[in-house]
Amino acid sequence: MIDQNYEYFLAIAEEKSISKAAARLYISQPSLTKYLKKLEENVGATLFSRESHPLKLTPAGELYMEYVKDVIRITKKFDQDILYISSTISGKVTIGITLWRSSILMPLIFPDFMKKYPNVTIELKEGSQQYLLSLLEQGKADFCMMQLPNTQSSVTFEHLAYEHILFAVNKSNPILENIDYDLDGDVAALTQDEFLLFKREPFVLMKEENQLRQLTQNLLNKYEIVSSPVLETSNVVTALNLVSSGLGVTFVPEAILKYKERPGSLVFFKVDNPPLAWELGIAHKTRSIMSRQAQLMIDAIRSVYLPGKDG
Repeated sequence: MIDQNYEYFLAIAEEKSISKAAARLYISQPSLTKYLKKLEENVGATLFSRESHPLKLTPAGELYMEYVKDVIRITKKFDQDILYISSTISGKVTIGITLWRSSILMPLIFPDFMKKYPNVTIELKEGSQQYLLSLLEQGKADFCMMQLPNTQSSVTFEHLAYEHILFAVNKSNPILENIDYDLDGDVAALTQDEFLLFKREPFVLMKEENQLRQLTQNLLNKYEIVSSPVLETSNVVTALNLVSSGLGVTFVPEAILKYKERPGSLVFFKVDNPPLAWELGIAHKTRSIMSRQAQLMIDAIRSVYLPGKDG
């Protein structure tokens, strides 16, 4: 049973002192002591260890704390859903996303979304995968678009799509004369022998801490391609533009095909067997309850990744 005055319990837990909690709540210490005694009687367990100073939650107290947090989350969602039912959808959605993916996907999503839900405010927080994880840990984002693997038990990952990692080559590269492919067809797959034709080409790669770099470096190691990158960058679009200008070859996520401004001087290939890919999804803090407006934004993102949606 969760007492309706759970803010009293939270204050004691946060202040680790009945006297400090009473001062914070502007009530007398005896009244708060009486409240805690009655609460523990109703629960049937001791919630705070009186032998420790400052006060410390017992195992029963920690369990009660989890349920109190659930009540707060559910109450918040109820209030938001009531707002949705009684009026137009409004509120704020904070999204964590990598900078390059934001530049490609947001123009595909935002215009229609804002026409449908003009009272919803969108905040973008852009950065590396590590930065996005920190946003979720600190509760500073409703959700993030991320790639697996995810080793954080405090983060829940919902599958969005399997995304191929494509090999990008300038159409003027003479090696392409030895490869049979259709410029107007689907993305072709290179055989191992065809891919090895590029082993002496300069590679434009992501920086070492980047997950895409780790994935593609494993591929290069697998095929014993030893090549110092001619340039390292943190931005996929930068790598793409460099190859477009005639500098080497690179690897890019399949989402780049949705980029309407992508250079027309490039051709893309799938590589490896099975084709190199990673899992993309929506990440949010475990046990968090998604607001209605955040869920609508997730639905809009999912629509972009429906089969056949190639931009």
